[in-house]
Amino acid sequence: MEDRHKECLKSNRDFLCSNISLSTGLLAKLSESGVITDEHLQKLQNIKRNDTTKAAVLEFLTEVLPRRAPEAFNLFLEALSKSAQKHIADHLKKWLGDVCSEDAGTFERLRAELRSHYKRRLASIRPMPWQQDIYLNLTDVFVERQLKLKTNYKGDERIVSMDDLFTPQQTKEIPRRLLIEGNPGIGKSTICQTLAHEWGKQSCGRHCGTLCVHSFDLVLYFHAGDFIDEESVAHAVQKHLLPSDCRITTSELQGVIEAKNVLIIVDAFDEANAGNRTLDRLIKGDIIRHKTLLITSRPNFLQNKLSLFDSKFKVEGYDKEEQLKHVERYAAHQNIASAPFESMLKEESIIDLCSNPLNLTLLCLLREEDTQLRITRTALYTSIHRIIKQKAAKRLNLAPEKVEESLLRPLYRFAFEAHQKNETVVGENDFKKVKNFQQVCEVGYLTRELSMSRLQPEVRFQFTHKTFLEFLTAKHIAEMDREERLNWLQHLRYADYHIRIEGLAIDDDFKVEQNEPILAFLFGLLEEESAELTEMASLVIKETHFSSEPLPMPLHSSLFPISLDSPCNASHQLLRLLAELNVVPPELADVICKRRPPLIKFHRHCSASCMKGMLKLCNLRFQPPIPMNVHLGDSRDEEKMSFVQKLIKCKSIESSKIWIDPRDHTKLRNDVRGLQIGQTNSFQQVRIDCYFIKGNRLFAALLRKIKRRRVSFGNHLSELELIGFKPSRSFLLEAALHKPLTSLQLIHCFELDDRCISLIHQLLRNQRNLQRVQLTSFWQQQHFGFFLADFAQMENLQSLEISLKNSTDEEKRSLEAILKRNKLSELTIHSDYSRSLYSVLNDGFNSMSSLRELRLQRVNIIHLPNLCHLDLINFSLLPYSTLNDDGIAVLSDVLRSWRNLQQLSIDFDEYVSVAECSLRKLFEAIAGCHLNATD
Repeated sequence: MEDRHKECLKSNRDFLCSNISLSTGLLAKLSESGVITDEHLQKLQNIKRNDTTKAAVLEFLTEVLPRRAPEAFNLFLEALSKSAQKHIADHLKKWLGDVCSEDAGTFERLRAELRSHYKRRLASIRPMPWQQDIYLNLTDVFVERQLKLKTNYKGDERIVSMDDLFTPQQTKEIPRRLLIEGNPGIGKSTICQTLAHEWGKQSCGRHCGTLCVHSFDLVLYFHAGDFIDEESVAHAVQKHLLPSDCRITTSELQGVIEAKNVLIIVDAFDEANAGNRTLDRLIKGDIIRHKTLLITSRPNFLQNKLSLFDSKFKVEGYDKEEQLKHVERYAAHQNIASAPFESMLKEESIIDLCSNPLNLTLLCLLREEDTQLRITRTALYTSIHRIIKQKAAKRLNLAPEKVEESLLRPLYRFAFEAHQKNETVVGENDFKKVKNFQQVCEVGYLTRELSMSRLQPEVRFQFTHKTFLEFLTAKHIAEMDREERLNWLQHLRYADYHIRIEGLAIDDDFKVEQNEPILAFLFGLLEEESAELTEMASLVIKETHFSSEPLPMPLHSSLFPISLDSPCNASHQLLRLLAELNVVPPELADVICKRRPPLIKFHRHCSASCMKGMLKLCNLRFQPPIPMNVHLGDSRDEEKMSFVQKLIKCKSIESSKIWIDPRDHTKLRNDVRGLQIGQTNSFQQVRIDCYFIKGNRLFAALLRKIKRRRVSFGNHLSELELIGFKPSRSFLLEAALHKPLTSLQLIHCFELDDRCISLIHQLLRNQRNLQRVQLTSFWQQQHFGFFLADFAQMENLQSLEISLKNSTDEEKRSLEAILKRNKLSELTIHSDYSRSLYSVLNDGFNSMSSLRELRLQRVNIIHLPNLCHLDLINFSLLPYSTLNDDGIAVLSDVLRSWRNLQQLSIDFDEYVSVAECSLRKLFEAIAGCHLNATD
């Protein structure tokens, strides 16, 4: 609810408590309009019955109504009028009128100024701002974008249209903090521009629906840099959105902003986040927290603030239909035939370029002048750069060589320095050290006062797009001397350790990822620059991972397999860099083959560039072939499915493990058959997410009887991992009965029936090669100790993860036998530990010289002093473990005995306070380890 409405309720509280009747009619109207829920209704009726009507009214005015949506107040007034209490509604309206009469004129003037500003400044798109005569009408060419909304912890997403951007998503509450992330040039700024421009039209004509951008009284559209050095949003409005002759004071602006339903759009957080205190306060809700805020950014710049956002969207590249719409509208706007552009979309070599709206527009502009295709982004930007240089030479009457030497090279260095400070907007004073300053500005890469204040006393310039800034930076690095370039590279290396603390981002991967666009351009420039760039590229390959090693998961590590959890981020940087090459130079090919990636991970979110880089690897000859893990998800993307099938046939790639997430039995059967799971030349390790497979026990029984419809794994299946396993999925256990399994993992099992238990017993007793077994229950509510006797008979068991609850004496004896055999290298126990179970573990630790990885949940470490006898490389205290000052003292002493520890994961209980001196002692112990990574 708006602040002015809250103030109205507060100032008139005594009047309302004395005069409102919570009649059946009023409550019915409030319930019907959604102002109160059934839960609210029951609560108010209970208070009214057990206390007084006045108490119920007070509860409604203080706890219910102020927390509802902005439109709730007007719906409340309407309900009063329709339930014979119109005099109360009139009283509240009069109070609002008296308070807001002075603001009304200010509001109307402000709205008129903003609409005029947006109409004039946002009506067109200039893809190459240095050429003001090339512009595209926003209304004519804008392609409606689809946004992906993250819906749960698994990373599942659903499509949301721009019309539904402001409607409630995960909850019934209207979102107040929205985040849109996307890669450079993907259309984030155009989405912001479109929203502000559409609002300026005053009405949508009921086209959008109930809650759209036209629902807001005001829309304030900023670049993130507009908030730097500004005290408040009102100051930013006055300086950046209003003309110099507009006499609205900041106090008047503040009053209107607080009183009205306002949408604040802030574009390009990634370009101006450092030291931006007002913007930080706005995101956190320290100021005007009841207003709607929409932020756009490149990915990962807001990792520490994600919890502050109600809805998190991702805008991705164009699909085929959107690409076609884009070129058709471009052609219609230019009044030319669309056929040349449509044929361009069919070229497989530029498929990833066409998915980016900015790149596609540039390709269209170039296609008008030249029919030659550019198959990499570097080639595209090089062509644009060549045109700029030619036009500048003609306009300034200079030879192209002179333009390069005296104008562009100073600009390259200046771009490099601006990028180092993460700036795209620069002041005139910054150019004082640049020779030929005026002519440098006239080359075409800088635009004067673009999206800057018309009140700003200092002339400012902005690089046309951050991607162009990165291209110019890469040009400067390419021309650096060898030592200077290598020095720059030193700051981009991965560290040999990782520290991850929830709520903080302490990870060198991000630093590398920020500079990926520059490295991509540098790789793309290899073909036309000196051999020294090849040396640089070789160094990057030597010092960077193709696929990063898995890090310990902070919570419920068994839920997601860290060996497969590889979204397309910094870990795939080298693959995307290789995609910029038309041909891999022999020198680089040698370096890559010698470096030989230990593992390649293909994820369902991998980009087209990432896939292109993988194909580059396939053309090289690796001996032995590189293992490949694949997270295909629910495989609805047929293009990705086809790509994986192509990789399976590649002789340089060895299929290792695949994760599928089928939504029904038919899809499951088709995936197993299409991917040849379990066959000699395909994936012999599979993880299947069973949570959302539709079906029931009766259907499963029918499948068992109808042999032709059963899932059939190949005869070489070596690993079966089932997550969210239910008795209705028992046919999967049957399909694995006679396969040479080395690993069987049933993760987050629901309650098992007798048939499932019998099948698991058969698998455990008949599989001589089993080395890894995992049996964990859904939220650790079940007990699997009755399988311990089978484990005790397995001579080759090396890894065990199990959920235990109230173990019997016989089960404890079986566990004791397993531990004392000293064959386990990895052990994970989820349990409510009894004194006798602690005793079994303590005794076992004395003789477990082979154990290297230990994970314990719900444990109190002070009862395990014999941990010091182990030689661990990985130790985890999983959720709900007790770690107070005494426990930290024990752990600190134990850590000093583990000289080979590489990974440490601790899940601290937020409700248990520990002394600062204890934490200091713990970190001193961690510092003494050989390598460390902590959560």
